[in-house]
Amino acid sequence: MSGKVIRGQRLETEIERSREESNWKKVIELAEHLKSRNQPGLETLANFLIGEGKLESYLEENPPTEANISKAKTGLAEARKYLLMCIGEPAKKLEVSLDALLLLSKLEYAMGDYEGALGRLSAAGLDQLTEKSLPTRSLRIVAESYAIKGLCSERIPLPNNSKYQRAEKNEKMIRCFELAGDLTLLYLQEQDKLTSTPSTHSLQSLPTTTTTGSTSPLPPNGLENKKIGVILETALQRAPILYMKAGQLDKAISRYRSMLCAVESSATQHLRLTLARQLAEVLLRGCSEHAYKAPTGKRWCLWHCYKLWHLAEY
Repeated sequence: MSGKVIRGQRLETEIERSREESNWKKVIELAEHLKSRNQPGLETLANFLIGEGKLESYLEENPPTEANISKAKTGLAEARKYLLMCIGEPAKKLEVSLDALLLLSKLEYAMGDYEGALGRLSAAGLDQLTEKSLPTRSLRIVAESYAIKGLCSERIPLPNNSKYQRAEKNEKMIRCFELAGDLTLLYLQEQDKLTSTPSTHSLQSLPTTTTTGSTSPLPPNGLENKKIGVILETALQRAPILYMKAGQLDKAISRYRSMLCAVESSATQHLRLTLARQLAEVLLRGCSEHAYKAPTGKRWCLWHCYKLWHLAEY
């Protein structure tokens, strides 16, 4: 019996490691092995893992953009079938129903069903996740979910396009993108610690991005950028843009600064250059000498931004 327990623990550890590393081919293989055990509950868990693996591997090859919507409607049919098996009562007992709903929202976003994606997020209770502990893999899933909520909201027109409703909608979208961005930065930092035991976080325990930062203007050598995907890349850049569209230039600048002052990870090297370039353009083109406000706290952070700007130029 103890041998079976040890083998079960090893399989669980290997599955979680493969999910953390986005090794979806391995995840699907391990899930098929799990399914062959014919034990109560394991089939639902295996179906979730297969659906997750098929969804993520497909989107790695076919990013969720408008140009790929038509293709996704057929290409994601099998992944959808597996994930739909994981949102009933048995799945709730195994605690996979929540992640299945969040991944279904990602799938339906990729298929262009924006209202359907928002419905999945509502059913998952996304806004009530602030008190739940999040493993590292779940950080990414929740970050993408907030990003998808913001992106879908942008694409769905208001029933009554009043000034008040536009302002309220804009505020909610910005909140989604800021949460998505903060979770993404935390997730990327945790990805650099894959050799250690994965830690857990809650949304309430998120560090504010203005409290820490990298003092090095150059990215560390020998580290390759990890792909975070078009959804998270868009979310990280979207909040400042919405602030600028709303005429809130000071808040856009503050958001850029806070992201650039976050702890640097190997996966954010290219992204930091992009954000630094965007901030420099805003400061140079949109901010007059009299309106400019120096950053509070660590003054080197602004220098760091301009240094990255010049690196990007040359």
